Amino acid sequence: MEINIREGNIEDAGQLIKHIQVVLNESNFMLTSPEEYQASIEKQEKWLKEFDKDGTLLLVAEVGNSIIGVLDFELCRKRRISHVGYLSISIQEEYCNKGIGHLLMDELLHYAKQHPKIEKVCLEVFSHNERAIHFYKKLGFKEEGRKVKFVKFDDGEYVDEIEMYMFVN
Repeated sequence: MEINIREGNIEDAGQLIKHIQVVLNESNFMLTSPEEYQASIEKQEKWLKEFDKDGTLLLVAEVGNSIIGVLDFELCRKRRISHVGYLSISIQEEYCNKGIGHLLMDELLHYAKQHPKIEKVCLEVFSHNERAIHFYKKLGFKEEGRKVKFVKFDDGEYVDEIEMYMFVN
């Protein structure tokens, strides 16, 4: 299986919608529920245009002509926290544990280390997503805080949201 990692672009709008729908339907590690996701090509293209700004990065992982993983990063815009950025990553379950997360994160961390403004990379992860937490810790991320019972699922189960960080400069 050949995996291609590249920067996303406006032509990816349709494939990104498909990817998000797959991820939302196969896991409960996302804030958005499948029923809440109201996608359109126009909304997706508008979102994609945001990644032309300095301090933003959108990476896609492709197998063949299909996007199967996405990482997006955005530097905070407020001056006092303009050295901090947040990432989000999703990989379709079928492609997990194949090194795709490492490829995406390596690209992001290389970008962050080269960028003159980025000092701290942050993320948020559900406390029951043990595989992701282990992965982030292996990369060097540390737990910074926890939002207790932050997420409540339809069955009444609560999970905490863990905030993690890594200094890159």
